[in-house]
Amino acid sequence: MLTQLEHLMRAPVYGTDIVWGKPKKVEITSIDREDSIFMAENKDGSGGVEIGLVLKKHEMEKFDSVFVNGLKNL
Repeated sequence: MLTQLEHLMRAPVYGTDIVWGKPKKVEITSIDREDSIFMAENKDGSGGVEIGLVLKKHEMEKFDSVFVNGLKNL
């Protein structure tokens, strides 16, 4: 069961310039959570999204199978 959903769709995560420059890759992680999804703007700003998913190993294997088969049917 999904217990956490976070999004930064309106937050310019790739546009933030921290002392050493703009990030090349952004990921939000937490070692104390599972069953989580994170969504953020994509790097090139073309309107796409990046999605991070945290599941237990057996759940991720099921998700992987469903996701890959779904892509084949597009």
